[in-house]
Amino acid sequence: MDVPFFVGKKVFSNIAKTQDAMRTLLVGILIFYGSFGFAQNDSTIRFIFIGDVMGHTPQIQSAYNGATGRYDYTNVFSEFKGLLSSADYCIANLEVTLGGEPFTGYPQFSSPDELVDGLMAAGVNVLVTANNHSVDRGGHGIQRTIGVLASKSLLFTGTFLDSADKALRNPLVLSRNGLRVALLNYTYGTNGIPVPSPYLVNMIDTVSMANDIARAKTLGVDEIVVFIHWGNEYERLPNMQQKRLADWMHGKGVRIIIGSHPHVVQPAELHHFGNDYRLVVYSLGNFVSNQRRRYCDGGVVALIDLKKHNGKVDVVGAGYVPVWVDTYFSNGKRKYKVFPVGMYEGKSSQLLSAASDSAFKVFVDDTRSLLNANNVNFPEIRLVDGEWVIPPVNRSVNP
Repeated sequence: MDVPFFVGKKVFSNIAKTQDAMRTLLVGILIFYGSFGFAQNDSTIRFIFIGDVMGHTPQIQSAYNGATGRYDYTNVFSEFKGLLSSADYCIANLEVTLGGEPFTGYPQFSSPDELVDGLMAAGVNVLVTANNHSVDRGGHGIQRTIGVLASKSLLFTGTFLDSADKALRNPLVLSRNGLRVALLNYTYGTNGIPVPSPYLVNMIDTVSMANDIARAKTLGVDEIVVFIHWGNEYERLPNMQQKRLADWMHGKGVRIIIGSHPHVVQPAELHHFGNDYRLVVYSLGNFVSNQRRRYCDGGVVALIDLKKHNGKVDVVGAGYVPVWVDTYFSNGKRKYKVFPVGMYEGKSSQLLSAASDSAFKVFVDDTRSLLNANNVNFPEIRLVDGEWVIPPVNRSVNP
């Protein structure tokens, strides 16, 4: 999806010198996005949620073009443009800072700004920024990340310049065709790095979360979505703390919960009861990273269609698309490409190296085995004759 509003780098370099000017820019972006957009029809809104966008050192090196002296991630995400452009809002977890040079990977990430350009070219138009790496470059990293995202006219939430900025973007209200959805974003922590004043990172805390949810309800929204950084790394099933927190959020009126952080896929559940529903995707896994161990070399994207009818909002389409990260060499240089597995199935042996093909098939089998056994009413979305087919929502299974 093309972003229809742009503030050039020269303009941004002048206005970003003060936080007041940056807030003015953010207000303009929010007003603009509340007025324009594309949707499936007059009464629906489509969300696509993307997991962890990482930036390890080999990824940074791979994106660098020595001939131009610039970075380019466009080809990494190019296979997703068709799928992601079908969404009104495509929301990704940006698990790096845009803290400027020197660019670094783990354990304290700072990626080139062009990483975001690559995501935008594929169709991402919203980012969440509250995660355990939000403060990897201190207050400067928070401020510069916010400034860069604002200059690119992206919508984002989770980290803030100060309390005034938080009041503006927490919750982030996303509007299309008469539907208003509040997006909130939280993290369990920041790897022990304190958040310097006046900057703010939304933390998992039920007192502040309850206040945020209550405030969202006063804004006349039809739905509340929480994108949350939680759980234990590399565990393929949610822990008891995740389940209890999900129950607590549902009890407060949050009907859609999207999880990140474990770097592996965890199950999803959609339950209908009466005229109500609750949906939780415990972990989307990695969208892009250099993690090559089993279960970590891919993830899923979640697609959710909401429809408003007679003042009531319901889920009318929901499911997941498995995604995998291929690493290969071109002209002696390591390259990365993320793709929906449905695009390569049946022809992966012709499109991938023997080693990649083997790892790809293991990931697909592992992911389907886990989700077929544990998902509730959240099926795989398959590619059929070049079209992504979303199965009808099954309302027969209740908690």
